Amino acid sequence: MTRDISVLGPLNIDLLIVGEGPKELSDLPSWDGPAEMTMTAAGSVGYTVGDLAKLGLGVRVVSNVPDDPLGLFIIDSLKRDGVDISGIQKIPDTEAGIGVYMLLFGSRKRPLVYRLPTHSAWPEEYSETAVNKLLDARILHCGGLLHFKDLWCGVTTEIFREAKNRGITTTLDPQFPLFIMEPPWMRAMGDILPYVDILFCDETEARNITDRESLPECAEMLLDSGPGTVIIKQGAEGAGIYMNGQGYFQKAVHLGDLVDSIGAGDAFDAGFLYATLQDWPLEKRLLFSCVAAGFTVTGVGGTDTFPTIEEIESVMVKYS
Repeated sequence: MTRDISVLGPLNIDLLIVGEGPKELSDLPSWDGPAEMTMTAAGSVGYTVGDLAKLGLGVRVVSNVPDDPLGLFIIDSLKRDGVDISGIQKIPDTEAGIGVYMLLFGSRKRPLVYRLPTHSAWPEEYSETAVNKLLDARILHCGGLLHFKDLWCGVTTEIFREAKNRGITTTLDPQFPLFIMEPPWMRAMGDILPYVDILFCDETEARNITDRESLPECAEMLLDSGPGTVIIKQGAEGAGIYMNGQGYFQKAVHLGDLVDSIGAGDAFDAGFLYATLQDWPLEKRLLFSCVAAGFTVTGVGGTDTFPTIEEIESVMVKYS
C-alpha cells in the first residue's frame, strides 16, 4: 500500500541541557545547577518524521545510523513515535552526530557544540527494489541536503528525477552547510532544484542560497531555478509562500512564552506536508503550519509540545 511520505535525511542525537543558569556571568564558575539533560532522536529529519507520524501519517525514513547504542536509541525512539524505520541502515564502526544545546540562558536554535557523524548521512547506492520502496509514497521529502558535501549531486538528484517522472510530489528543506561556505550556496543545489516541487528554507538560508538580500528577490531567483513553490520561514515573524509571481504571508501564531525554538522549522515542515496531502488552499496550509510551530516553541525540545490535529484546528478557528 502506498504510504503518505518517504523522508530522506540525516539522523542524529540531540542532548538538551535544561535549567536556569545564573544571571551574572561571574557566578557561572561556581554554579552547580540544578540542570537536567535529555537525549532525543533528531538530525535534519528526526523531528520532522516524528511530527508527521504524530499527525497520523504513514511515514518512512531512509537514513544511516551507527551500529551502536546511540544508533539503536534513534531507531527505537522513532519506532515508538510510529515511524517506519525499515529504511534505516546501521553502519558498523561509526559514530553518531551529536548536537549539544545549552538551554540555561534562554532559547538557542543552534547547538553550542556538536560532533559530526563518521558515516554517510544516507545510503549512497540503491537497488531497483530499494528505489521502488522509497518512491512508493505520495510525497518524497528530503532534509539537510546542504549539511554534507557527499550528499550533493549524484544519487539524490537521480532519485528526485525519478520521483518527478512518477508523478510524486517532491519537497526539499536543504538547511545549511556544516562548514564554512561562501554564498551563493545554490551552486551545490542547481542540479536537484529542477526536480523539486516545494522548497523550504528559512530567511537566512534563502539569502545565503541566492546571495540576495530582499526575500521576494530570493524567492524569485529560487523559483527561476526550478521549484514551483518556495516557502521562506521567518521565525517569530511568520512565513511567506511564493509561486507563479504571487506571494502570501502568514504572521506567526504566538501561543505562549518562547521556551526554545528547537524543531520549530521541522514542525512547520511537517504541518505543511500534512496540509498539502489534504489538498487545502495555500493560505490554510500556511496557517496550519504556523500553528504547529507555535505550539512547539512553548516547550523544551523538538517534539514534546508538538500538537494534535485537534489542537491545531481549535486555534485555526480563531483566525478564520
